Amino acid sequence: MREHVFRYGDTKYGLGMVTIPDDMEGAPVVVLFNAGLLHRAEPYRINVLVSRHLAQIGYITIRIDLSGKGDTPARSQTSNRESVALDWAFIKKSLEHEFGKRKLVLFGLCSGADNAIKIAAQDEDVLGLILLDPISRQDESFKLRQIRGVITSLYKLRNIHRMLRHRLMKRHQSTVFASNLRDEPTRDDLNDCCQNLVKRQGRILAFFSDFATKYYNQQGQFGRSMRLEGLEHICEEVYWPRVEHLYSVQVHRDRLMGRIVQWGKGNLPHFKGAAVIADEKPNKPIQVRLLADENTSIAFRGLAVSESPRSAGDSCMASKPALEAKATL
Repeated sequence: MREHVFRYGDTKYGLGMVTIPDDMEGAPVVVLFNAGLLHRAEPYRINVLVSRHLAQIGYITIRIDLSGKGDTPARSQTSNRESVALDWAFIKKSLEHEFGKRKLVLFGLCSGADNAIKIAAQDEDVLGLILLDPISRQDESFKLRQIRGVITSLYKLRNIHRMLRHRLMKRHQSTVFASNLRDEPTRDDLNDCCQNLVKRQGRILAFFSDFATKYYNQQGQFGRSMRLEGLEHICEEVYWPRVEHLYSVQVHRDRLMGRIVQWGKGNLPHFKGAAVIADEKPNKPIQVRLLADENTSIAFRGLAVSESPRSAGDSCMASKPALEAKATL
């Protein structure tokens, strides 16, 4: 496995990091997006871990700094949606220049998941999604499950007044943050994304943590609530209500990596278009080699946010720091 700098954009100022597996034949490409106001390494280096774990089993991976995030300068006089749409066009052109046309899988946490959904709604080359705390519709039994969860817990019943006060405060805060940091997919975006993946026989892996409990409270809810025939067959949902949004606990990150690798191995033959896959070689120590790289244009309908390098524990809802030119893997 080796890594090198990836450049995209008309001026090649867009930056990312590519991780290349030992065997590149037919390897699909996984593009990992920023979350919130974070650098491409993500909180607790989640994107770095996912990139290298997937590269070890045969995926080409690229963790990207979108414009105005991390090491990539911001665009002027463009909305956030326009900026991300342009970024994707240039990223895709650079990927095709370097690796040829390949199947694409998109990875995102929080607003990164929002971006992945919007792109998959428009781009027919996207065959897979790995989403951490994406949006989800509520099914008919959502509120009933919420009420049952309160009345069956003695602790919650005793502290219901505190819970309600906390929820009202959190709702106000989340409204402020969402308006600044998340440009959530519209109903049409989500419909188009799921319909396209069902039609293309794509694959979805969606994780829901404690952050999602205000709109998601049962495994399988995402697929059921879409009311789309065939979606539940291609969508794997994981509900971890006791796992923190940024996976700050090591055992939770290990568990996350394990599920992603399991899903990646199981679907690699599908993404490659092969019937079987040879037994994997034992994981080798990661060797990092820095080089330099290529160029990048196309278009589509709209997207979201992210920002710059921060400490491992920073929330994806932190305030925007000044841009720094740091080459962080």
